[in-house]
Amino acid sequence: MIALFAFQQSNIGPFLAPRTNDSGKTLGLLSQVNAAAITTLWAFIGVESAMVFAARAHRTKDIRRATIAGLLISFVLYVGISILTMGLLTQDQLMASQNPLVDGISTVLGPIGGKLLAGLGLISLLGSTIGWVLLSAEVPFQAAKQGVFLPFFSKENSKGMPKVSLWISVALGQILLLSTISGSISAAFDFIIYIATLAYLVPYLIASLYHLKLTWTGETYSLQKERITEGIIAAFAAIYSLWVIVVGTADLKTFLLGLALIVSGILFYPLMLRYQKVQTKQCKVRQR
Repeated sequence: MIALFAFQQSNIGPFLAPRTNDSGKTLGLLSQVNAAAITTLWAFIGVESAMVFAARAHRTKDIRRATIAGLLISFVLYVGISILTMGLLTQDQLMASQNPLVDGISTVLGPIGGKLLAGLGLISLLGSTIGWVLLSAEVPFQAAKQGVFLPFFSKENSKGMPKVSLWISVALGQILLLSTISGSISAAFDFIIYIATLAYLVPYLIASLYHLKLTWTGETYSLQKERITEGIIAAFAAIYSLWVIVVGTADLKTFLLGLALIVSGILFYPLMLRYQKVQTKQCKVRQR
């Protein structure tokens, strides 16, 4: 509301303003869109997290509604905040700012307003961190309950929370964060954004291609109209995932680091095979 009253349309500037990169090369509109693709996707990662907690929901219909509502609400908030911030700061100030929203409010309310907003941001960050910690632990926990992951990940505490999965997930997350320590916080943050988003995109691409395959063969579909609609959605999802992977991969090293987050799960694969062999032997003994 404060930003609406202080909004300056003159700060927005022309939509197709010329831009240059660090080497002085002019960037067109498509180049600018490509450069922002992976950062934009990062902002929306997590909307689908409602599906992870589907097993804990009372009604499956609520999961679909929560996912769609979360996407729409996030879209409105992100676009609104971005446009309002662009109206509070000049383009030079915006490009030089490390905390655009805080700097924008500071121009209206002074340093106290900026500090207040930064404090609210920390509270929001705390809530997001708790949510992401629980989310990262829920995936291996549910996989273990379904018998497709190591069984000790399904152990719960007295409150019904996955205690083993939480400890291991948090420990691996801390190792990843420690590996990004550098002289620049922004460089470390950018590094996390790129490899984490690429790690998400590869499963997105695989899932959308498999979805496309199901709609092509007609498996699991009884209605032709539904099959065509979902086939179109799957095709767009596959194209989008592939596009962001291509334009978001600054170099081969970045892409490989993103894949490393996925491949790291293979470390548990030999243990899973060993557990399955033990279970098979025990079943044969019981049958005798």
